[in-house]
Formats: sequence, C-alpha cells, structure tokens
Amino acid sequence: MKVKCISCGYELNLDHWVFEDYAGPVKCFSCSRMMEVKTVRGVVYSINPLAIFETRRNSTLVEARD
Repeated sequence: MKVKCISCGYELNLDHWVFEDYAGPVKCFSCSRMMEVKTVRGVVYSINPLAIFETRRNSTLVEARD
C-alpha cells in the first residue's frame, strides 16, 4: 500500500505483511518527518503527525539563554 507523507508528499511504500494491521510510527525517508499510521486489513485508516514533545531540560536551557 502507498502512503503519502503529510509533510513533503513523498510516497512511502508500505507493502509488507507488518503493515497489514498496524498502528504506530512511520518515518518519511525523504524529510524524516514522523507520522502515526493506522492500517486495517491492508487499508490506510488514518495518518496523523506524530507530536514531538520538548523535554523539561531543553526548555530550561532555552530559558537560561534568554
């Protein structure tokens, strides 16, 4: 099955038995964007951006520089 990256439009080929019934992260090979993909019986059910959460340590370092 083919899935288009929600960020850059690159077409990913997910033709593998692992993705027949799958729910989890997929990384775009073109732009490295992470997406959450859900498939049911080999059909794409949903594609959403995968949120990247900033750690508390990183936010403290940013505040210290200001």
